[in-house]
Amino acid sequence: MPEQSLLAEHEPWSLRSEDQLSRDDVRALVSYHDGPCVSIFMPTHRAGPQVRQDPIRLKNLHRAAEQTLIEQGHRSPDVRAWLAPIDSLKEDGEFWRHQSDGLTLFLAPGLLRLFRLPLRFEEGMVVAERFHVSPLLPYFTEDERFYVLALSQNGCRLLRCTRHTVVPLDLADAPVSMTETPGYERRETQLQFEAIAPKGAAGTSSGGGTAIFHGHGSSSDVSTADVERYFRAVDGVVCDVLRDRHEPLVLAGVDYLLPLYRSISRYGFIASEQLLGNAEGRRDEELQRDAWQVMEPRLVRIRREALEQVREAIATGRGANHVTEILPAAVQGRVDLLVAPINHPLWGRFDPDRQWAEVHEERRPDDEDLHELAIIETFMNGGRVFLTTGRKSLAARFRY
Repeated sequence: MPEQSLLAEHEPWSLRSEDQLSRDDVRALVSYHDGPCVSIFMPTHRAGPQVRQDPIRLKNLHRAAEQTLIEQGHRSPDVRAWLAPIDSLKEDGEFWRHQSDGLTLFLAPGLLRLFRLPLRFEEGMVVAERFHVSPLLPYFTEDERFYVLALSQNGCRLLRCTRHTVVPLDLADAPVSMTETPGYERRETQLQFEAIAPKGAAGTSSGGGTAIFHGHGSSSDVSTADVERYFRAVDGVVCDVLRDRHEPLVLAGVDYLLPLYRSISRYGFIASEQLLGNAEGRRDEELQRDAWQVMEPRLVRIRREALEQVREAIATGRGANHVTEILPAAVQGRVDLLVAPINHPLWGRFDPDRQWAEVHEERRPDDEDLHELAIIETFMNGGRVFLTTGRKSLAARFRY
């Protein structure tokens, strides 16, 4: 299958940074069936004494995976060979000093995929004929997530934020400042920056301002070309980091820079809300706090509207709240919006040929989590997924 070849293209020891999980990665993992497949999830720590406990946690999960595989009838030498990549990780001190909030490993014979992500996973291990990927989906479906881009001629920062957290994202491939941007010409004359920016309401900018550089001792004025060139380079890296994302991006910076960046950016989800003022000296936590204050009404409204849309669809026959109706629709790509429970499996079997789901009160051999399957199929077919702790069953709105 194309997805399997995509997965096989990656080096077995490839290490992805926390910013590089893509839909293609998930698609490849979902489509990989050359098992046995081992999926390991664990919380990790960025700093502090708890960092020393993380290798021990992986060691215990390694032991559990080995025991499970042997109990399933696989030969001990084969199992040790399949899981051998974990051995070197357990003793790699440098690796453990550079963690995010969660670590996940996907192993199969001859294969290791590893992701360090800003997700707090529940510790666990699954051995099955395919990889267990649903714990990854909050990376794409968390509806309270937003981003902050702090803009300055002297450097830009990109932050991934929620109500309670802030994580700096790597923009190492972007120029460190305007003067370090390829194409920038250093000038002997003293440059004085003058901003002409129409003012809107108090504390806001109406956009459309023009920035001009005046060079003393020179007859020519320099336009915003240098800043624009810098911002285009930054935006290229930002769009690469945020590929497959749809969350709002909040711009932070002085008022004459924000309209310029907004006009050239290729990211399609820049929020109308913005943070005005010099962002250079502000801590990440301050930017996250102020951005949440302006974003909370929007994010709460999005969730409330989504839930109401599902309720209305069910009431008018354009949706459903039972897995036997939702799962075939999800596989067919007909689910537009899905509300699903977190960590509440529903065991059963799905026959793709008959498009028929069978639910079991207790887990049987060869059963799979039908909730997870519906979530994955909706996600892979471009539907929106809202994960919630407040329910035990699915609810969906259909496209047709």
